[in-house]
Amino acid sequence: MPETQRPIECPLPVRSAKTKAKFVNLSPPGRLDMEFLLEAAKGLRFGLNGNQTPCNRTSGRRELADTFIGVCLAAPRDLEATQATMALLEELGVKSVRIDFSEASTMESLLPLLRALNEARIAVLLHLVQALEQARQMPAQAAVEAWGHFVQESLAQASGLIEAVEIGTTINRAKWSGYSLEGFLAAWAAAFPLVKESGLLLVGPNVTDFEPQYNAGVLGMLKRRGLLPEIHSNNMFAERAIEPEALDRKILGESMKGLHGYDLIKKLRLVAAIGRRNGIQRNWSSCAFWTLPRIERILASPEEQMADYLVRYFVLCASEGTFERFYWGPLVSQREGLLDDGMGLPEDRTVRDVVADYREMPGAPGEWRRRAAFYAFKMLHRQLSGAGYVGRLCGRKGLEVHAFNQGEAHFHVVWTKNGSLACAAEVYAKASLGSIRAVYSRDGELLPGVPKFFSESPVYLCWEPGTAIAIQPAAKLMPQVVAARAQDGFRYYDYQTETWRGLVYARSGDEADRLIAALKPDSLGTAPADRILRDARNAIWTVEHPLAPGQSLVVKKPVRVAWHKRILDRTKPSKAVRSWNGTSQLMRRGIETPKVVAYFEHRDPKRVLDNWFICEHAQTRLSVRRFFIAYAKGEERVEGFSFEAFASELVDFIRTVHSRGVYFRDLSGGNVLVRIEADNRLVFSLIDTARARFANQRFSRSQRVADLKRLAHKLDPERQAYFMTAYLEKEKAAFTAWQRLSFKLYAFKASLKRMKRKARKAFG
Repeated sequence: MPETQRPIECPLPVRSAKTKAKFVNLSPPGRLDMEFLLEAAKGLRFGLNGNQTPCNRTSGRRELADTFIGVCLAAPRDLEATQATMALLEELGVKSVRIDFSEASTMESLLPLLRALNEARIAVLLHLVQALEQARQMPAQAAVEAWGHFVQESLAQASGLIEAVEIGTTINRAKWSGYSLEGFLAAWAAAFPLVKESGLLLVGPNVTDFEPQYNAGVLGMLKRRGLLPEIHSNNMFAERAIEPEALDRKILGESMKGLHGYDLIKKLRLVAAIGRRNGIQRNWSSCAFWTLPRIERILASPEEQMADYLVRYFVLCASEGTFERFYWGPLVSQREGLLDDGMGLPEDRTVRDVVADYREMPGAPGEWRRRAAFYAFKMLHRQLSGAGYVGRLCGRKGLEVHAFNQGEAHFHVVWTKNGSLACAAEVYAKASLGSIRAVYSRDGELLPGVPKFFSESPVYLCWEPGTAIAIQPAAKLMPQVVAARAQDGFRYYDYQTETWRGLVYARSGDEADRLIAALKPDSLGTAPADRILRDARNAIWTVEHPLAPGQSLVVKKPVRVAWHKRILDRTKPSKAVRSWNGTSQLMRRGIETPKVVAYFEHRDPKRVLDNWFICEHAQTRLSVRRFFIAYAKGEERVEGFSFEAFASELVDFIRTVHSRGVYFRDLSGGNVLVRIEADNRLVFSLIDTARARFANQRFSRSQRVADLKRLAHKLDPERQAYFMTAYLEKEKAAFTAWQRLSFKLYAFKASLKRMKRKARKAFG
């Protein structure tokens, strides 16, 4: 042993043990497990006692340090990566970073970065990570000594260049940390005196996500042993709730989430309350992010969505008040980084996830690509660094308005929940809108004026010092309307008269005015006979595109509504709005569908026939019905495609639709259009979207099979079975006898409906 090292004394009993599958054993529990459970129960009284439960109110006024928002780093590969990292941090304006360091890296590669950070006066939290195999061997004496020597050597070289040390690695995820409860306590006890002797702040224990039983149990045990950290750390993710503001559906399930009321703010307060109960007043969130693959499960434009979530998350964290610091991580990564690593290959997560050990910043610096989240972070840090949080002026039913000041100047950050709009004139008083000095986009772009609508992408509204700012008492979202993400320069514009209202999707106010002039109810009139595509319960016809001569738009208007529907649907949006919403939801999910253009409806809800939905033309007359009818008649190839080839591509499309949380409910062959590209590629799209339902997860198999009944019932039984088997085998399920019977019953029901329609036509 080198003379600079000394033996590590561990006050806990050390013994060899096999790796435990879980951090805490419940069957059968040992002495430490029972102690943990007791401390967890005591600590969670704050979450169970209604008089002490932290509520989800914001904290009110607070000052935000320039270290409030940080980012996670890893030891650079070389000097070029170090220099590139420092240039990026300077561009972002960051004043606090967290660096993961383990025996997989070398101090020689880390020291140049630490010196550069120290020179730039950037606060460093050094997260010391024990090697996974070594952590699994804890608390064996050899593993304890090796870990202690690693901590000792790391602090000896880095202590003058860092602010704090974090011990603990996602301790409630045994597969990533490697720790049993006994092993973690041994690791903590070995590191504790070394960090104390160095004079650095000790941060821990690094619980990940919201599992407060681990915070309560571990902190209680550390308190008993006199080993508490100065700063309580928790990776406070909000990713599993989908949106930063949403209630956590993972606690009691989707249907029960309203009972507990745990959103991000309430979760932060409970975790902080557990820390205070154990004598810790300071709290940091060491790492949090949204991964692109998780966003892509449901939504299109994942990088844009990540940037939205980043701003919304940090503003909510600023509003809460009990946590001092939040780190986004990592800086460079394919899945969740502010920069894409440029490699185009998935990172190796087979051993540990990046939240447990950010081993390296992958890729070459010259290939790193700034994502939208990078620019959103840069703008947010610029605005919040040194700012004062004033308050949450509106935070109800999906509309968020948060007020800050920078010196004497005031600014607000405004957004809505996903897929919603809020009219600016219905959120702010007219005088307040008129006195706005500047409006910035999420990414810091100076906008030409106040947008007509606020959306899920946050904006910054800035006023001169001393301006009186008034929020409308009835500020709310636009009711019953869903909006897709505005892209390619498009925005939403409203149409309001005493009789009519509507919404238009256009690139500018001038384009919106031209669309309104040509498409508003007074201008559309009735459907010309030569342009009618369908005339049944709804009339569907084409009109000339006002902005693109030679192109067509499609108009849909209800012709008749059954008397019972007038009663049952009286609280629902009009048919036009339902079509707009369904199409917008598909656009949000990246599912091919003719894009929305406008809708108009009469203000009187009793006028159920006076509403119009207008969308782009699909530029095809082919549908799945055409293919399936031909195959059922025995044709081997239709439009050059065999049944097997066509079914394979259609199954892939439908599985994508279903996996993105769509239950279409009218998935007939005529509502799935087919376009054949020049390279002979099939492109499917959906129309007639008013009945569709949407969720943030896949619907049940029975609901999805019900969708497919409508689609496949034109096929003969043999091809039906082939199609359904192809769909179900990808989830290792079979096309059961009961499902086959339900298909036959649906075919019988469809034949009765056809007979009814024929009788209605025959007898007027």
